[in-house]
Amino acid sequence: MNLLTNYPGNIRAQNLFIAAACCLCSFSGCKKDPATPGPEGPVNNIEINTWITDSLKRYYYWSDELPLNPNKDQVPTSFFNSVKFSADRFSFLTLPGGESSQQASSRSKYGFDYVIFKEPVTNQPLGLVTLVLNTSAAQGAGLRRGQYFTKVNGIALTEANGADLQKEMLNGTSLRLTQAQFDGKVIKEGSTTTINASRTLEQMAVQKTFSLNGNTTGYLFFTAFNALERSSYMTVFAKFKADNISDLILDLRYNAGGDVSAAAAMCSMTTRSVIEASPFIEYRGNTQGGIRKESFGTAAEADNGPSFSSLQQHNLNLPRIYVLTTSATASAAELIINNLKPYITVVQIGQTTRGKDEASITISDKRSPKRIDVTLYPIVYKLYNSLASGGYSAGIIPDELFIESANLPLQPFGSEGDPMISYALSRIRNQPAISSNRSFGQQPELFNSAAQLNSVLLTTKKLN
Repeated sequence: MNLLTNYPGNIRAQNLFIAAACCLCSFSGCKKDPATPGPEGPVNNIEINTWITDSLKRYYYWSDELPLNPNKDQVPTSFFNSVKFSADRFSFLTLPGGESSQQASSRSKYGFDYVIFKEPVTNQPLGLVTLVLNTSAAQGAGLRRGQYFTKVNGIALTEANGADLQKEMLNGTSLRLTQAQFDGKVIKEGSTTTINASRTLEQMAVQKTFSLNGNTTGYLFFTAFNALERSSYMTVFAKFKADNISDLILDLRYNAGGDVSAAAAMCSMTTRSVIEASPFIEYRGNTQGGIRKESFGTAAEADNGPSFSSLQQHNLNLPRIYVLTTSATASAAELIINNLKPYITVVQIGQTTRGKDEASITISDKRSPKRIDVTLYPIVYKLYNSLASGGYSAGIIPDELFIESANLPLQPFGSEGDPMISYALSRIRNQPAISSNRSFGQQPELFNSAAQLNSVLLTTKKLN
């Protein structure tokens, strides 16, 4: 199944453009004051940063925390980072040519995610590949989920250098991974794999069913919520319904988020407890943005999405869902967990999520001629469910802790032998959990590359 294809980056932006210019209304026979001439000549940093400041004062969630007299005579990326609220992890801007105030990731640049963990038998830090995107440079170089490595560009992994090695990867145009074999007792270094940087457009999706004793469990793994793929979600759920599944495993371990509308559409097909008018999401903005609410129907149908009635045709009417998470689970993926809880039992298995309880919009200069060639993605809302429950900036804690790197070896997504999938199936079937070949208890990870992704949860909610 190819659920998400030709997909630029980690999310699909449903752009809500906000012009920085004021419109002059005129009426026939009315006397008009002369229009104030706009700026002319080359655009400089002060003009750009003034536009940024004005936009943030109006829409930014932490607008009251903006500095009073910032230094506007600096490059826009530096200026933006200097005025952001200290607790803001996710707002960013982009410039022409792809320059951004946010850092790239190993997923976007090379097509793979990884963790670094301390292997307790040898007491040595070890790298573990957790995700390889289809058609990516990493896949082309032969990398696969579950592989181990001990060095990046010849630099050995340590307990403290994960972030530095991530920067080492991202600053170059290629990287070298020293692969390793690990049998649970001995780490043996192998050959070196070179991966050239190449932007990956195709994302991953895996749909499966598992059957035992007449009961069928549906399984879905994907890496982003894309509003343009809502019809594909309907196809997936139609297949689940035809297979008469009694339980659903939603694998969001490496889902970085995406669109509110896509999350609402998927939620609408899980349980009959949800009707079109059921409250789905509450947005809380700054003093000017106020509090706004959307129902499942309104959110799912946004931007020419499928009708709520068509979504209901594929409703699975489940009593519960099982959601697999890691520290890379973020944004719209977390929204699924938090905003379904008032309507259905959500059993979360894995690790505490990233903690992005916020939504962004896209702001660009729509004047003609355009003066400011900068796009802003500021946080404008905090998010809550129908019970006004939110505030999970520290992440959503799982019902049952399960750390991937402590239960090896990893298997492909959708494999019944994958340790976390196997654990979830044992829970569903009321069977004792099958121990993985190499279980190290719940050893904490030293570094997770996917948890560094600056995912964006975009809303089409109209602002005043």
